[in-house]
Amino acid sequence: MAKKLLLSFLSVLFFLITTKVNSQKQINLDVDNDLYFNRDFYYSSGIFLSYFKPVKDNVEDHNRLTLGQLIYTPSMRYESNPEKYDYPYSGYLFLEYQKRKKMSSHSSYSLGGQIGITGNASLAKGMQNLYHDLVLNLPNLKWESQMPQELQFNLLASYFKGFKIKDNLNLTSELYSKLGTYQIMSGLEMGLYIGDLSWLGFSDNYILNTDSEFSFFIGTKLEYFIHDFKLEGSQLNDKAELVMESNDFRDIFSVGLKKRFNNIQVLTSYNSTSKDTKNQRTKRHPFLKISITYILN
Repeated sequence: MAKKLLLSFLSVLFFLITTKVNSQKQINLDVDNDLYFNRDFYYSSGIFLSYFKPVKDNVEDHNRLTLGQLIYTPSMRYESNPEKYDYPYSGYLFLEYQKRKKMSSHSSYSLGGQIGITGNASLAKGMQNLYHDLVLNLPNLKWESQMPQELQFNLLASYFKGFKIKDNLNLTSELYSKLGTYQIMSGLEMGLYIGDLSWLGFSDNYILNTDSEFSFFIGTKLEYFIHDFKLEGSQLNDKAELVMESNDFRDIFSVGLKKRFNNIQVLTSYNSTSKDTKNQRTKRHPFLKISITYILN
């Protein structure tokens, strides 16, 4: 299933890249990791490869296709007894489509969908242990009682609105939600944005001709979860060997910088997350996001 999903993404990506349009196509690589803070657990890794294609009749709007993988592990990485885990092992490999539409000079919305796979087919165990072997020279992690292999579907929606205080000083807000088998949740991101305010949020690393060359963001995400598969398993069955109670309310603190260099735009941000489940041993968990976008034409 995972191989079919990957082949489908590559086929669509090849079609989009070779299709002629009168506007800029872009590719993006996002990497989230906590190793920069001497951590390797909870939200351990996120890798996202995206392709942006502007809409033909309105070049300011764009479609986004993303292949992503998420990896979550307990803090007792070499423990073989799942009863001692403070977080389940979990992997998620997905293909996501989103269409973002500009509403005004400082607002936009997006709609999309996501199809993915959890369990062994997510390739999370092999990817993490391969990285440990080749890069870190560490023993393989146990991956006992990981979340089961299941097909996942999610619908996505978001609304962004920015408020200009004065030149290069702004407030931003974004409402977002997910509805499906993997997650049911809603969130609000609020923050202070320094730079040329556009109709996109700071973390949406899409290159606009009107963007300033440098921007800074500090803010927070407040999230409410009704269901979270990576902790609770499926709502439709009880296949998961290890489940934990999910915290309904969570928050993420973020501070980041974004800089454009000709056809390349680099974004990096520090993120600190609250507990996903009360079983976690540490109150907060940090990770670093590095995002690079390149204009193809």
